[in-house]
Amino acid sequence: MGFWDKWQDILGQQNNSGPTYSVDLPEAEGIVRYRMIFYGRVQGVGFRYTMKLEASGLSITGWVHNHYDGSVIAELQGENKAIRMLIYRIQQGHYIRIDDIKVESVPADPRESVFSVK
Repeated sequence: MGFWDKWQDILGQQNNSGPTYSVDLPEAEGIVRYRMIFYGRVQGVGFRYTMKLEASGLSITGWVHNHYDGSVIAELQGENKAIRMLIYRIQQGHYIRIDDIKVESVPADPRESVFSVK
């Protein structure tokens, strides 16, 4: 196998490896809000902008920003099903790898209407 074939194989493995992490959320009906801290390869790989794009398409509001320790913090507000789908979809981004997520329920903000990158 030549260099180009090996490189294509490596890229194929990175791009087609699929989700590496799923999150268990409490069962809830209606709109919920969670503060989540994402650990793994989540900075410098387009994580926040991928999250913004996907969140907007799933009617999720909230915010996301990089934390000084290399993690990413987000507050996500929407239906549980949509939040689970968001986490699944952001892992489809190139080079993004979620190793762990810490989840905390927080009160919903009925005035919030957009998702922003801080």
